[in-house]
Amino acid sequence: MKDVTSQDWRNQLLWGMLLIVFGVLVLLDRAELLELDFDPRRVWHYWPWLLVAFGISDMLPPSSPRLFLGGLWKIFFAAWWYVSYEHVWGLGFHDSWPALLIAWGLGLVLRPLLNDYFNSNKEH
Repeated sequence: MKDVTSQDWRNQLLWGMLLIVFGVLVLLDRAELLELDFDPRRVWHYWPWLLVAFGISDMLPPSSPRLFLGGLWKIFFAAWWYVSYEHVWGLGFHDSWPALLIAWGLGLVLRPLLNDYFNSNKEH
């Protein structure tokens, strides 16, 4: 239960910080102290960075294998989405979906290793 509580706290802190930064930027733009060219169509391309931020939040400090792998999955999914949506290296969703299978397999392989690692660290 302790892991869930600390994770909830980190997520709340991260969302709060993101809302504060976004609010300050919009307020400065409205007060004409900062000129933002806010185009929602362009911002859409960068939403995976939110997922990366939450993935890092899950991974640091690593409190359980489940949270660590969940964070790793969020970061990988955000990278995959960005590469596919922006056609980086000429890859689209149609071409890059096997990377999701690879990530899934890696998660299945890493879970027992991480369980052993976390259990051995609890004993020390």
